Amino acid sequence: MHGIHRNLAFHAVAGALLVTQWGCGEPPAPQIGPEPLPSEEGELGAGYDAGTRELVLELGPVDLPANADHHGVQQPEPREAAVPADGWVNGYRVELLDKNGQPVPHSVMHHVNIIVPGRRELFSQIMQRLGAAGSETGPIRTPRLLGYPLTSADRILLTAMLHNPTATAYEGVRVRVRFPHVAKSAFVRPLRVYPFYLDVMPPAGIHEYDLPAGKSEKSWEGEPAVSGRILGMSGHVHKYATSLRLENVTEGRLLYEAKPLMDEAGNVTGMPQDMFVWKLGLPIVAGHVYRLTVAYDNPTGEMIPGGGMGALGGIMLAKRGEEWPAIDPRHEEYMRDLEVTWRRDGSHAAKKEGATAAGHAHH
Repeated sequence: MHGIHRNLAFHAVAGALLVTQWGCGEPPAPQIGPEPLPSEEGELGAGYDAGTRELVLELGPVDLPANADHHGVQQPEPREAAVPADGWVNGYRVELLDKNGQPVPHSVMHHVNIIVPGRRELFSQIMQRLGAAGSETGPIRTPRLLGYPLTSADRILLTAMLHNPTATAYEGVRVRVRFPHVAKSAFVRPLRVYPFYLDVMPPAGIHEYDLPAGKSEKSWEGEPAVSGRILGMSGHVHKYATSLRLENVTEGRLLYEAKPLMDEAGNVTGMPQDMFVWKLGLPIVAGHVYRLTVAYDNPTGEMIPGGGMGALGGIMLAKRGEEWPAIDPRHEEYMRDLEVTWRRDGSHAAKKEGATAAGHAHH
């Protein structure tokens, strides 16, 4: 997930470690096994796993030829579906399965984006990113008393880009995302958190850029719509990245810096997943300017087309009394985000935007 502050938040979160929040009355649903989830034509597969108490979304199938970059793969179409059960989610993990339900290496996953079209982002007018994952991303889980609310009136949009750097071909690959879920009927209800997302490229558009040779940096600045406290963050970068940092430009203060884990060839093998719950979170102030910067050291001596990327996701608790702003479906950023996300021309995006926004105006 990409999320913060009330009085006594520290004690509430500490108590969460001692109290179970699973309630009775989970909605009845079949077990989710290795077989594909049922879906309507053009719809995202969606279900509820009663055994693990998880919402499950599924995209695909798609075939992955051996040694194929993303240009050599027929990418899965973006798909959306209604949320299959009311309640809260407090994390996610991505599974990759072949046509026989067998696991596929995560190295074939360039990225997966989990989007809530009816809600907006903290730093911009684009659709809210509930979560994202790359090949280096492990399971994301927040403390149990923190949750992001979803109802059956909400829809979730899933997009993915796959490639296959291995010598083995895989057929019928499905991207399956699981969300730990707290039922609406739970006796102890989570504290509401919000995901947020930042990128070093402009909010609505392509997020990869050509990476120059040698040392370089790329940045983007924005202002949050509400004040609050950041409870946790992690990032996504590409090969040869050296750091990802978030600064409060208004105060001239470094708020966060992460350094990727890399192998000897410069490939990113992991990114820190940092929680700040016990510090009462990191303060973020509406009206202040924040800058996200990614740094690279490209030793090849040549520019790498599409080789650069820097993104940050997290969860925050909004300041008491501040409401998350509603989407503006006619805002240029929102409409451009729809167009790019759905990989369609503007007319199609406008149609999709109209239907989506109408169904989520109450947010």
